[in-house]
Order: sequence, then structure tokens, then C-alpha cells
Amino acid sequence: MTKDVSQAVEELVGLIDNEILGLYYPIQERTITCDTSYARVGKYLNGTLLITEVETDEYLVAGTATGILTLPVPYFVPGTKISANNEWTKFSNDLTQKTPLVWLLHDVRYVKFGRESVYDWESDLRIFFLDETDIVNYLTKDHIDNVVVPMSKLAEKFIEVVNNDRNYKTLDTYEIVNFTRFGTEQANGYFQNILDANLSGVELRIKLTKYKQNCKC
Repeated sequence: MTKDVSQAVEELVGLIDNEILGLYYPIQERTITCDTSYARVGKYLNGTLLITEVETDEYLVAGTATGILTLPVPYFVPGTKISANNEWTKFSNDLTQKTPLVWLLHDVRYVKFGRESVYDWESDLRIFFLDETDIVNYLTKDHIDNVVVPMSKLAEKFIEVVNNDRNYKTLDTYEIVNFTRFGTEQANGYFQNILDANLSGVELRIKLTKYKQNCKC
């Protein structure tokens, strides 16, 4: 069942829309858009246009970017801290190829329903939406503006996917936890990374409930 839950989350992550629509204004030298989605400074649009400035849901600066613009596809990894880190580290040495990262934390706990229920299973999940950050040059505000806010938007995109999928119960409530620097805070104040990179982002805590496939709800 844990495999089924992980596969379900991976499929939902794969449905996240990584496109935004923008119109370039030469006088302002910026691309106007009402939805910046999870675009962030330091990433690329269409794989080649470097984003140098983002004003959330107003505009971004990335050369002469215009029209339908694609953001990096989120990289999904499930597992415990150790297994997720091993898989994520081995995938590539290039952070741009494996960020933004969506990590489903195991061990997954679930409830399996009987034949009379319209539900198949239900699981309390912790899902992390993370991206690289600059621990040397970023102030707390920079971590928030450049990473935490875009990753919050990515988490919201995931919630939209769930709520638009009739195979799952609508998420009426959820909890988001922000990380200006992702890791584990020790008693001596030392901040140790959980994954082998400098990351910021958010944790999404949800109860994901899947309907049985033959349910007509």
C-alpha cells in the first residue's frame, strides 16, 4: 500500500502545470503575467532564459520572454531521509536538473477502507517542496522571497491538481510549514541539512483520501 500511495503522489506531481503565460513589454523591459506560478530568481524559462527578478503574480524579468513559458519540471523522490537523499544525490551532480524537488517523506501511514465504503484508502502525508538557496549571500527576506514564496506556490499548484482530480477527496484543509533554511536544528543551535544541499521551501501536511475507482461520486 505504501507503494500505491507513493505512486499516487508521484502521478499527481506529474500533473502540475509548469507553464505560465506572459507578455513582454519592451519599455519596462519585463514580462507581465498575472500568475508567476513557482518561477524564481536564478531559474530558467524555456530552459534558456534566466530569471533575474520576480514580482509575484505581477511580472518577471527574463530577457524578452513572452507567450507560453515553461518552468523546470519538479523532480519527485519518495522515501525516508536516508533513502531519499541517496536517490536524489545519485541522480545528478547538477542541482538544476533535480530542482525544484518534491519529496514525499516515508514512512507512510494509511487507512484501508472496507467494501461498503466509497473510499479506497486515506493517508496523512508530509510532502516537501524545496529548491536551492544561497546561504552565503541571502538574508532571511531573500530566502523567503526567492525560494519560500515560489515553493509555496508550487505546493498550491499540487493542491489544485488534487482538488481537480475526481479520484480524490477535495482538500478542504491543509497545513504549510515554511523553511528559510531546510534542515534539522540541533540543541546547540547548529543547523544540519537533511539532504545534501542548501535548500529552502515549505512542507505541506495533508490527509489524502482516494475514492474507489468504481465510485461515481
